[in-house]
Amino acid sequence: MLGDVADFVSRLWRVLPPRWFSDTAPLADAVLTGFGVAWSAIYALIDAVRAQARLLTATGGFVDSFAQDYFGVAFLRRNAESDASYIQRIGYELLRPRGTRTAMTTAMAQLTGQPATIFEPARPMDTGGYGAGGVGYGVAGGYGNLRLAYQSFLKVRRPHGAGIAQLAGYRTGGVPAYGGLAMVRTPVSDSDIYASAAAILPAGSTVWVQIQG
Repeated sequence: MLGDVADFVSRLWRVLPPRWFSDTAPLADAVLTGFGVAWSAIYALIDAVRAQARLLTATGGFVDSFAQDYFGVAFLRRNAESDASYIQRIGYELLRPRGTRTAMTTAMAQLTGQPATIFEPARPMDTGGYGAGGVGYGVAGGYGNLRLAYQSFLKVRRPHGAGIAQLAGYRTGGVPAYGGLAMVRTPVSDSDIYASAAAILPAGSTVWVQIQG
């Protein structure tokens, strides 16, 4: 295989004059194998460094170092998060647009896996009006208010959790216990949602966030 000990030994044999050695040369094999071991290790190190120098091929602590180089301590790996998941989140964050409605809803969808909605009371296309968007009581639109300019209401749904660890389901024969939302295991916390919204929010504006289960 390219770069292994046998590959380097065969390359060395090819550059040596064939008349110098007989068909079997154990001492020469030993010397050339020594060179091959060292050069193979260097080749593997170069290959590893090349992989860790790119986000998509980095692994382990090098992914964390990449994130800290760009974001400091503001974008850390989640508890028990895999390299693939962390790399995907870093890629999103590096090229993330900000300051627009689309940027906000896209960020929330990427974070929670659930669609998010935005309502701006001072925007006719949101509230609805004659010739400006649909409107119907309890169906579409909403109450507008020009006094709430530069403010919006963001409705976000929490991601689907993995349930409550070590707690049996109803009538499964396990130990009975009361569960609560605080016990549900999920990789995204409410604090993550608030922080993500604050990072995308345009300067001089306010967003009111409603997080639904």
